[in-house]
Amino acid sequence: MRVAIPGALADHLARTDLTIGPAAADPAAPAARATLDAGRRGRGRTLVITPRSTAALQFISAFAEAILTNRHLHTPAETRAARTWLDRAGRATSTLGADLAAAQNQARHDAAPVTEAAANTWRGEWIGTPALFPLDREQGALFA
Repeated sequence: MRVAIPGALADHLARTDLTIGPAAADPAAPAARATLDAGRRGRGRTLVITPRSTAALQFISAFAEAILTNRHLHTPAETRAARTWLDRAGRATSTLGADLAAAQNQARHDAAPVTEAAANTWRGEWIGTPALFPLDREQGALFA
């Protein structure tokens, strides 16, 4: 799922120091930084990203809310971009979260029969058990 960040908001995020600045204290900062770095520029100044989690989207939404709270510190373009992002991200965040949750549940469901089947094989029974016979030093060298 690709998400487009409006140009002025993308430029504001690009100017923000997400490595050592105050925003770096947020646990979602590394994921947001990686998502933004992997993004590509779309039409105009927009930034197209493919988020791996909702944490990055929520992190960007927090910046957009801060812009709307402190409008007098930002340009009208940044204010419009923040408003546009919040209008879109409310739907995008919940959709992406539902998609990720469904994918994780499907992966758990698919992995359960494989794990149960491996438990009844020689690998599941023998791995982790102590050796049946002691190995000499030379014999052990063959298996090292």
